Amino acid sequence: MSSGLAIRDTAKKAVSLISKHKFARIYAHYDADGIAGGAIVAKALLRAGKDFQISFLKGLNDFEPENDELLIFVDMGSGYSEKISSINSDVIILDHHKPDGEIKPKKTLVHVNPHLFGIDGTYEISASGVAYIFARELGDNKDLASIAILGAIGDKQKLVGLNKEILIEGIEAKCLEVRPGISLPSGKLSKSLSMSLEPYLDFYGKEEELKEFLRKLGIEDKEVDDLSLREMQRLGDAITLRLLKLGAYEGVFEQIIGKRIVVKNLLVKNSSSLVDIINSCGRIGATSTAFSILLGDEKALREGVEIEEKFKREILEELLKRRRDVKEGFCIRYLVMDDAPSTSPIATVFSRYLMPDKPLVVLNIKKDGEVKVSARTTEKLARRLDLAEVMRLSAIRVKGVGGGHRVAAGANIKRENIEEFLKEVDRICCAMLA
Repeated sequence: MSSGLAIRDTAKKAVSLISKHKFARIYAHYDADGIAGGAIVAKALLRAGKDFQISFLKGLNDFEPENDELLIFVDMGSGYSEKISSINSDVIILDHHKPDGEIKPKKTLVHVNPHLFGIDGTYEISASGVAYIFARELGDNKDLASIAILGAIGDKQKLVGLNKEILIEGIEAKCLEVRPGISLPSGKLSKSLSMSLEPYLDFYGKEEELKEFLRKLGIEDKEVDDLSLREMQRLGDAITLRLLKLGAYEGVFEQIIGKRIVVKNLLVKNSSSLVDIINSCGRIGATSTAFSILLGDEKALREGVEIEEKFKREILEELLKRRRDVKEGFCIRYLVMDDAPSTSPIATVFSRYLMPDKPLVVLNIKKDGEVKVSARTTEKLARRLDLAEVMRLSAIRVKGVGGGHRVAAGANIKRENIEEFLKEVDRICCAMLA
């Protein structure tokens, strides 16, 4: 890898710290990128003869560490400087979120984060990519590039910068292949188009409209992976037109149309399908199932496919139901839900495919009165606006916590503070966009 020398040097320090310990306690985020990053670290440690225990968390707000000598945080940690500063253990952070302040460690800290080296962690490398850089320094782990790319896809990143270098290494290691086509999940074409969230095509519950779409295309309803290149091209043109009619953000086209990534050394070859399965498992709390799939467990894969189908249907139903509930602020749109299955995919679909002209904030009120917030915007708006900072500052205003990336961020607040929080989000967004 030609770029990112400084981040690799820091990864070497993490490897040096690992060498002083026989056991590592790993904590990883529960989304596709965090689970992929956790799997990479786990596989690399196994190969290096190190013992470990891994847990997947939604965040570190209520985190209380056990008395372990070495903790490794994957896809989290950088945005919790106070919490990490209080830990009385050696710590490795493998993250790509924007750091929220200086960490003052009680013992040894190795902080591997692209933002610390002038690399864009929003688009150019995900947490699983950072975990891969660490794994490459730990041993001969080029074959783990396939898992790193899944994390980048899961976080809607671009295959540029360090992501591109990881992709090239994966191709050289024969664990990845890039083919012309469309980034669609596997399965019957009609079901794939109807159930897809990335891209979201608004065919769910519209069987006749979908039949007419395929009839006009002149493509029979066969397996997506069996489509010829010419059929893929025709389908790509038709999907592009449909996305334009939906009003989708123009940045989605380059991520979906033109190429598909094949994962050659994992249980599911279609990268879009595998990301969907891992993400769905993570979102409903079946993180051990997702982790086991990436470690090659076929029984876990069968469970994961069932989970994905159910989860996607729930999200697609919510999207149909909630579209009319989205409210207008001055510079934002927002949606308040009660105990919905998940905020993140709903916020992502609305902001990328249906309402890309303003930042979108989705609030999910849990039964205990806690509110999970997911905020999303487009890369175009993120050139003028930093959602991570918006969430951080707005959450502080109501004694909550927030952070993330410029285009995708989140917060945790209390139910009674929703109105004040939304006013503050709108105010800061207006100031940034002015």
